[in-house]
Amino acid sequence: MVHSAYDAIELVKNHPTKIESIASNGSKLLLACVDCSLRIYAPQSAPSSPSDPSSNGSIQRQRYVLEKNLGSFSRKPIVAMEISKSRNVLLSLSETITFHRLPNLELVAVVSKSKGVNAYAWDDRRGVLCFGRQKRVGIFRLEGGREFVEVKEFSIPDMVTSIAWCGENICLGIRREYMILNSTSGVPKKGIGPRTEFTRAALI
Repeated sequence: MVHSAYDAIELVKNHPTKIESIASNGSKLLLACVDCSLRIYAPQSAPSSPSDPSSNGSIQRQRYVLEKNLGSFSRKPIVAMEISKSRNVLLSLSETITFHRLPNLELVAVVSKSKGVNAYAWDDRRGVLCFGRQKRVGIFRLEGGREFVEVKEFSIPDMVTSIAWCGENICLGIRREYMILNSTSGVPKKGIGPRTEFTRAALI
């Protein structure tokens, strides 16, 4: 008996331009495109509000149609984005890291020193942002819902290609290896090793 791990469902057909990144807000899809536009798709027969109980707050298994096309939403293509559900904002990485309030997408904040960032990690519970820029890692905290305050900045051996929060520590992907960085002292944890040998046990 063959087990299928997942079902592949085509929600949006014949999209006119290349999609750079994607996020979901309730039952809606937000597609950031190479032409710097942000296109919002909704289920053809879904309620207009993601808070409507009938939407179940999740992606629907049906055809999606274009609800709104925001041309020139960013100055450069958005390479990564996610929804902060607790704060009801869209976090996106383009030329800088920006926050937009949902559902109207008005600009809330632009994170200082984030120009040239190539990877970030957002801790929604604590409202703390960590990002890699050149050979430095910066940590910022959201205060008052609209302002980011710098907490720490550390030097690292090489450019960060991936980053994630691991409790109070930061996991960094650099070169062909991972390193764990203490977010308070900036001291790295030794002995993590190559990415191919990296296991969950290294986070403990």
